Amino acid sequence: MASPVPIVHAAASDEDARSAAGGRAVPWPEARRGWMIAALLALASIASQFDRVVLNLTVEPVKSHFGMDDTQFAMLQGVAFGIFYTLCSVPIGRLADKHRRTGLLGISLLLFSGFSMFSGLARNFGQLFASRVGVAVGEASVTPTGLSLLADLFPPQRLGRAVGVFFLSAPFGIGLAYLVGGQLLDGLSALHLAGEGLPLGLLPWQACFLLVSLPGLILAPVFWLLREPLRRGGGHDRAMSVGEVVAIVKERRLALTLMFAGFSMVTVVNFAYNVWMPALFGRVYGWDPAEVGLGFGLVMIVCGTSGTFFAGVLADRVAASGKVDAPLRVAAWSFLLCGVFGCLAPLMPNAWASLALIAPAMFLSCMPVPCAGTALQLIVPNRARAQVTAFYIMVISLVGIGIGPMIIGFMNDHVFTAPTDIRYSMAIVVGIASPLMWVLLLAAFKPYRKLREAAET
Repeated sequence: MASPVPIVHAAASDEDARSAAGGRAVPWPEARRGWMIAALLALASIASQFDRVVLNLTVEPVKSHFGMDDTQFAMLQGVAFGIFYTLCSVPIGRLADKHRRTGLLGISLLLFSGFSMFSGLARNFGQLFASRVGVAVGEASVTPTGLSLLADLFPPQRLGRAVGVFFLSAPFGIGLAYLVGGQLLDGLSALHLAGEGLPLGLLPWQACFLLVSLPGLILAPVFWLLREPLRRGGGHDRAMSVGEVVAIVKERRLALTLMFAGFSMVTVVNFAYNVWMPALFGRVYGWDPAEVGLGFGLVMIVCGTSGTFFAGVLADRVAASGKVDAPLRVAAWSFLLCGVFGCLAPLMPNAWASLALIAPAMFLSCMPVPCAGTALQLIVPNRARAQVTAFYIMVISLVGIGIGPMIIGFMNDHVFTAPTDIRYSMAIVVGIASPLMWVLLLAAFKPYRKLREAAET
């Protein structure tokens, strides 16, 4: 990635330069511009979800085509995507804190969309593994860079709603990808079986990857043309050295350690469910990808997005009552309740009963996501926000993406060996992760309050 640096470095914000020269307070951007950029960030996040979901929907044909077992398939999402997503988050976060963030997002969209296309053209497991690594590198900038931008577009009392809108794109994108991807895969499979064939001799799952990569390619130039907003808040006037950022983390290490560990449990549950939900409904309830896409997709769109947005609104309201630890409070109690529904859902006797419990579980499991993003932005100086957020993503991804799908895959292969026993693997993971997260965040309340109170004095 040597070439992106000059492009990003060349476009410093004119507003930033004027602010540094004048040394005076600058009004916050118009709400209309802030929400426009928030919407574009949400679209970028949605584009990134399509690629991940298509791989989950095509688990059986991909496994059959490359002769993989469940553990190897989990490696595509856990090791190839998860590990490299985390490894690249911190250096890309540093780029975002030093250079033009809008240009960096444009490059990232182009990168992960291109490698997503390559996933559909892979001819062996090694090529497919490599393509997932490329997707991970491209997608690693979306969250830390997006949150850094939002913190410069919205004042603290409105940041929760904006972060909620940004993060609701994840469940909405996942749900939409399940809906569109399931129907698309079903239609392409019908064409293939009818004998008409697909262009270039592609199989249905391969053609799916090519088609879902197009939105990211279309969106990339929009970010290249977008003007960089003014950086504001503590430490906004100059780039920080690595040593200074490390010192910031050390000063906040107690709160950050508890927060990172707690929110990692959310990632464990969310990724375990997102990766293995199609397999659960296929093996236990006999649903095909189109049925899974329709059922789970609608649940994610309705419950996931509403839970994410509601969390932002609720956190802002709790904060307005004087509780500076509002994001952590909302996250802790919502995820504890999520564990009850999420643990029981895969054990239900039929698919509709399972979906009925997955609905509230998804609503509640999505609530901590914007709370984490909001909480971090409020205790970290401006020029370290993307880096600390990236470090946060690295930690929760190593634990959540790397371990969540892998544990279920391992238990499917070596503990609960009957195909329908996947339900027990999923129930155990949720049943352990949810109360553990609650305990960790409760312990984080006090050190987090001290940091917030210090930031406001």
